[in-house]
Amino acid sequence: MKIDITLTWSKIVAVIVLFCSVWIDIRNGLSGTAFMFSLPFVVFLITGKQLIDMKKEATELKFPAEE
Repeated sequence: MKIDITLTWSKIVAVIVLFCSVWIDIRNGLSGTAFMFSLPFVVFLITGKQLIDMKKEATELKFPAEE
């Protein structure tokens, strides 16, 4: 099983949102509210992009470009 993670802008933004939400929670007394609401969006951005890339790669293998 080969795992390949390609960094894209959506993944970088997802990680930035995650770190910013942790920072906001630390500044607000470790309430966890910002992290709790941002985590589903971060998971959706990262896994959604991985699935889109996987499907794009599968269609590229089916229909190769003419040389």
